[in-house]
Amino acid sequence: MRETPPPALPHQEVGSKFLEDRTAAALFDEQGLGKSRQLLDAICAAKSADEIDGALIVCPNTIKPTWGEEIERFTDLPYALFGSGKKVRRLAFQSLRAAFYVINYEAVSAEIASLKALLRFKRMALVLDESHRIKSPLARITQSIHLLSPLAARRYIMSGTPVANKPEDLWSQYFFLDRGAALGETFDDFKSRYCQPSGGYTRVAELRERIQELSLRREKEGSVQLPTKSIIRIPVQLGGRQRDMYEELRASLALWVTSLSGQEILTQAENILTRLLRLAQLASNPGLIDASYSEVPSKFAALDDLLPRYLSESNEKAIIWTSFVENIFTLRKRFAHLEPVCIHGGMDSAAKQRSVRAFRKDARVRLLIANPAAAREGLTLTEASTAIYVDRTFNLVDFLQSQDRIHRLSQTRPCNILLLMAEGTIDEFVDFSLEQKHRLARYTQGDVDTISTEDLALQKPEILRALVDPLPALP
Repeated sequence: MRETPPPALPHQEVGSKFLEDRTAAALFDEQGLGKSRQLLDAICAAKSADEIDGALIVCPNTIKPTWGEEIERFTDLPYALFGSGKKVRRLAFQSLRAAFYVINYEAVSAEIASLKALLRFKRMALVLDESHRIKSPLARITQSIHLLSPLAARRYIMSGTPVANKPEDLWSQYFFLDRGAALGETFDDFKSRYCQPSGGYTRVAELRERIQELSLRREKEGSVQLPTKSIIRIPVQLGGRQRDMYEELRASLALWVTSLSGQEILTQAENILTRLLRLAQLASNPGLIDASYSEVPSKFAALDDLLPRYLSESNEKAIIWTSFVENIFTLRKRFAHLEPVCIHGGMDSAAKQRSVRAFRKDARVRLLIANPAAAREGLTLTEASTAIYVDRTFNLVDFLQSQDRIHRLSQTRPCNILLLMAEGTIDEFVDFSLEQKHRLARYTQGDVDTISTEDLALQKPEILRALVDPLPALP
C-alpha cells in the first residue's frame, strides 16, 4: 500500500495552482524546492477535472528513475518509463492506460512518430523538466520537441536555472510554450531585440517582464527554512613542477594572444577558450596533460587537509566535484580509505544509480567523486553537507545545479561549498565569469531588481590579465 505523502508546503500549493490554472506555464523555482511535487499535483487536479488525460514528461536520462519514484510517492496513477533501447522504449506504448509517460531528451527524436501519435490520441500535458536542456535552437532535440509542442493539450517547462549561461537560453524554452508570442517567432528576432552586436544586452527590463507573464519563480530564501549555505574560497599556491608547467603554457598563450588584433581575438574565441581549458587542467592536475607528471598536485594536497576536517564525525559525508573525468579515477584511488563512489558521463544509468544508492545508504561510503555535467540534475544528496570543487569551467548551470544537490529540502545541517582556487591563475578569471553570469541570470529571472551597466555589457577584467601576468612570487 502506498504511504500517505506529507502535505504540500505552502509554496508548493501556490505553484500547483499556478500550473493548474494555465495551459502554458513555466515553473522556475530555485532548485531544491520540490518542483516535481507541484507539477504532479497540478496534473492530478487537471485530470480529476477531466481537462487532460495525463502528462508526457521529458527529462534528463539520469533522473527517469527519480520521476518514477516521485509519481509512486505522490500519486496513485499508472506510469510508464521509456527504457534506453528502442525495443524497450516501445514497450511503454503497448498499453495506453498510463497517465504518466517519462522519456529522456535523447530518445525524443528517435520516437517522434510514436510521441506524436500519443499526443493526438490522448489529451496530454507535455512537460519539459530541466527545460534549459533545449536552450540551443538548432539542436536536433530542440527541434523535435518544438514539433511536438502544438499537439499537446498543455505545455509546461521547469528549471531552477532557466538562464543556464546567458539570456539567449530563454528563447527556445518560451517558443515551446507560446510559439514566439512572448520573445519573438525566430531566434534572430530575439537577438535583434535584446542582444548587442558588440556583446552584452539591452532592453533586459522588458525581457524580465515578458518572461514573468508565463512564469513563477521562488528562491529558497523566503520559501522554506533551510540550513545556511556558505561558499568558501580556499586559496591554493601552485608549486614545484606544476607551477613551472602552468607558467610555461601561460607565457606561450600570452605571447599568442597579444599578437592578435581585436577582431582576430573575436574570431579565435573558441581556440582561446580551448587553451584556457588547458590552463585550468594544469591548475587542477598536470597529470591530465602530461602522463609523466609524478608530483602531488597542490589541490590534491589541499584535499588531504580538508577532508579529515570536514569528515571528522563518523556519520559525515562529502562530495568532490571535478570537471575532468581522469581526476575522478585518480582521486578515487587517493581516497580509497573513504570507500568512494563515482559518477561520470562514461557510466550508464544503472551504474550511476548504484553509486547514488551506495552513497546514500551505505555508512561505509563517505565520499562521492563526480563530474557536474553527469550528476548536477535531479539528485538529492543531502547525506552530505560539504561539497568541494577541485576545479570549475565557465558553465554556470554545472556550478549552480551541482552545489544544490546538498542544499535542498531534507537537508538538516549547514552546508559548506568549498572552492579550491589556485592563486593568480585562470581559476580567478573563471570565478569572476561565473559570478558575472550569475548576476545577469538573477536579474533576468527577476531575483534581483538592479544590475550594473558593466554586467549588462559583459565587461570583464581584461582577459590578457589572466594570461599575461605571471604567477605571484612564492613567499
